[in-house]
Amino acid sequence: MALLNRLWTHFSGDTKQLHKQTDAFKIGILGAANICNIALINPASKLSNILIYGIAARNRQKAEAFARKHHIPKVYDSYDELLADPDITMIYNPLPNGLHHQWTLKALRAGKHVLCEKPLSNNANETREMVEEAQKQNRLLVEAFHYRYHPFCNETLKNIISNKDEIGSIQNISGIMTVSSSMFKNDDIRFQYSLGGGAQMDLGCYLVSMCRFIVNTHNNHNDNDDEGSFEVQKAEPLRISSTNPQIDYGMRSDLLLDGIKCNIYCEFTNNWSFFKQQIIIECEHAIITVYNLIAPVFYHYLTIRERKTNQTRTIKNYADNQSTYYYQLKAFIDAVKMIQDGNSIDKAYEIVYTSRKSSIRNMEIIDEIYRKAGLVVRGTPI
Repeated sequence: MALLNRLWTHFSGDTKQLHKQTDAFKIGILGAANICNIALINPASKLSNILIYGIAARNRQKAEAFARKHHIPKVYDSYDELLADPDITMIYNPLPNGLHHQWTLKALRAGKHVLCEKPLSNNANETREMVEEAQKQNRLLVEAFHYRYHPFCNETLKNIISNKDEIGSIQNISGIMTVSSSMFKNDDIRFQYSLGGGAQMDLGCYLVSMCRFIVNTHNNHNDNDDEGSFEVQKAEPLRISSTNPQIDYGMRSDLLLDGIKCNIYCEFTNNWSFFKQQIIIECEHAIITVYNLIAPVFYHYLTIRERKTNQTRTIKNYADNQSTYYYQLKAFIDAVKMIQDGNSIDKAYEIVYTSRKSSIRNMEIIDEIYRKAGLVVRGTPI
């Protein structure tokens, strides 16, 4: 029954966008990607201070159908036309990875705040340019690592990892994320190099982010501090596309993050296993297992097994049964409001922390994983 209640809270929503404040922020969508439903449409239906105002797509008919289904007032002939609309304050960019750089830069230069899907771009150089442009335009640029905003991560895991007296020093972190490849068509954007595809880009970017969060939290850093050094000691592509030798269907990597060993494995698997997402944190005094950090609204747990007594306790935190995307969107809107109320952009970034140096460092590590694996950095002409 508890699961059914969570699913109802998560998937139910007022898609007609009723009961909005008269001064609600207007957001525009670049493209009618599948992720829009779970990442924006549903959470926005639960927030009165945001209106999904307009959409543009490469195919206007597709945009019109999407707008009708979700009661979006305006459809534009092009992305440029949407960005030129002065009524739109913020942009959601769910385009393929390879298009994030181009259209996020245009959105920032048009004076919009941008919530951009992960990973932020093809590579670290593109990410630096995007971050610098956001700073120049005094606009927010937030990378959509939605898991970071849920209380299961931002309160439960954070508090435990911070408690060095209880867990001692971290010795090793192991992370796994798998999804069945049968979920996707052969021409899916995840398998196209020109669009920034690859398992490390799609799944592995989460694992890099999660390991960094754990290490930084334990070492009393936030993601926009100057983090400790990193080293990619080893990276091995598990399967390579038969039609594109630069597309990885899986990746194993051994990292050192600020001196802490991290082993990560991601793969679009050939078997029927739908999903596995687990992190094991081996500490001096305890072993911590975190299950489903990425989508805790469905089901999750965190266990702490004390090495000395071998006793185990389990912790969960469903908060108010909302999704990671709800908390992310709420934080993004709150940060934009802070800026409009006269607060500094640095103050706003305190509540939308998946940004700036954090985004750059994540892509620096991913770039190096591809190099160590003998593959080219995404965005490199081939």
